[in-house]
Amino acid sequence: MPRDANRRLGRVAGIDIQFHSSWIIILALIGLTLGEYFRAFNPGWSDFTVAAAAIVTTILFFVSVVLHELAHSLVARAHGLPVHAITLFVFGGVSELTREPDDAITEFKIAIAGPLLSLVLAGICLGLGRLGGPHAPVAAVLNWLGYINLVLAIFNLIPGFPLDGGRVLRAILWSANKNFLKSTRWATRVGKLCALAFILYGVLEFFQGAALSGLWLAFIGWFLLSAAEQSWRATAAQTALAKFTVGDLGSPFFPRVAPDVTLEHFIEELAHAHNYRASLVMDDDDHLLGILTAADLNRIPRAAWATTRVADVMVPRAQMATVEPTEGLVSALQKMTVNNVGQLPILAGGAVQGVVKRDRILELLHQQMGPANG
Repeated sequence: MPRDANRRLGRVAGIDIQFHSSWIIILALIGLTLGEYFRAFNPGWSDFTVAAAAIVTTILFFVSVVLHELAHSLVARAHGLPVHAITLFVFGGVSELTREPDDAITEFKIAIAGPLLSLVLAGICLGLGRLGGPHAPVAAVLNWLGYINLVLAIFNLIPGFPLDGGRVLRAILWSANKNFLKSTRWATRVGKLCALAFILYGVLEFFQGAALSGLWLAFIGWFLLSAAEQSWRATAAQTALAKFTVGDLGSPFFPRVAPDVTLEHFIEELAHAHNYRASLVMDDDDHLLGILTAADLNRIPRAAWATTRVADVMVPRAQMATVEPTEGLVSALQKMTVNNVGQLPILAGGAVQGVVKRDRILELLHQQMGPANG
């Protein structure tokens, strides 16, 4: 899903927690539904109690989903897979691993961690909920959280890739046939069948009079179908690029600029000489000092260009992402995505050897995958 639709909430254990705008929809629906639920089953509650219970339960549901995804992320990190962020969206969340697991056992552990944690949370909440009376606000909140975590665990264990259950299925197939791509293809096909089952059952429910639940089930199916296709394409793309390194596609030609040049001089004398995207800032000894992009230029008012140096606005070397000639193109593309840049400097022994560009990688990917795949 598009990154520009994501908003950062905070950071937990070094992992960014962000939400897609669709998450607001589910929070609002859950809050309103819980208000009606608590009012219907607890007629003796005041309006304040109903509203407070609905708000607290909605927040704790949000915490439950974050903990579910953190379980995936922390297990992944324990196995050497960096996690960039956790994104919450309309059906839950997703941990953004920077690459796929190296073996089937690691894949299985990462995939099963979330549902197991949800089951543990369900057991704790339901156990504590039974200590109070059925109409006690705290007990009502805990019981609902217990059941919803149980549903969350069961839903995610459906063998529909890319749900957790689909990844568990891929791990089992991968362990059996030792072929990651073939296992992903079969897990994706099972995922699409599960998605179609949701859609067909939702349509059937709709025409039998359950309009809202039918539409909701069909929407879930459509979402899973789309997610399965996107996940398959991402896996196929990574596999297609896996045999190539930065050195295979890097270019020794790149724009450069000295740090003491003013922005006005840079624009007039240098930027028009090429299709400008970014220039490496280098000193007379060819040391890389930073990078100057179009976004950096746009931050400075036109009236200040004559007195502002490149060094004043560049992204310094310490904050730049770089690659080595032996690094894989998949890794390079991931760095570009994370840092929102279209090219990366290639360094060998600290010296700049050239640049690798996103459009060149995508062109190679198109050649490798052909017009259709999957």
